[in-house]
Amino acid sequence: MTGSGSRRWKRAHWLVVLLVLASVTFASANVRFFLQVMRNLQHYRVTGDQVSMNLDRSEEGNLAFNLTLPSRRNNVEEVLMAGYLSAAYAIDRTGLLVKRVYVSAVVVNDRGRTVVTTATAVQLNDLVAQKITPNKFLGTIEHLN
Repeated sequence: MTGSGSRRWKRAHWLVVLLVLASVTFASANVRFFLQVMRNLQHYRVTGDQVSMNLDRSEEGNLAFNLTLPSRRNNVEEVLMAGYLSAAYAIDRTGLLVKRVYVSAVVVNDRGRTVVTTATAVQLNDLVAQKITPNKFLGTIEHLN
């Protein structure tokens, strides 16, 4: 009896260890993904302390990446493109399976107006693979407000 109880305890112990490792691995993947996005945004000269990012899991289990960037009235499209390209390259480099990307541009000079857009991973792949032009991409993304 003590042998089977000990085996159960060891099995439960290993299960807990595996769950902790899986959550730590996902958390470190998040940090790596966020750092990659920030590095890419710096290449496009989109920086600031108002940049906010998070990864959400939907009810179906799909990952969605939310990115909010500061913008001026005359460069909203540039900021949106920089956000989408940065997310696309981060997805490619980290291998994180993100199904949908939301990019919001907060227009600073226009009474805090926010432009919220979304694109699928397929649209991002087409953009990065140069199957569509940036202008066509901006025409195909969904505007949520």
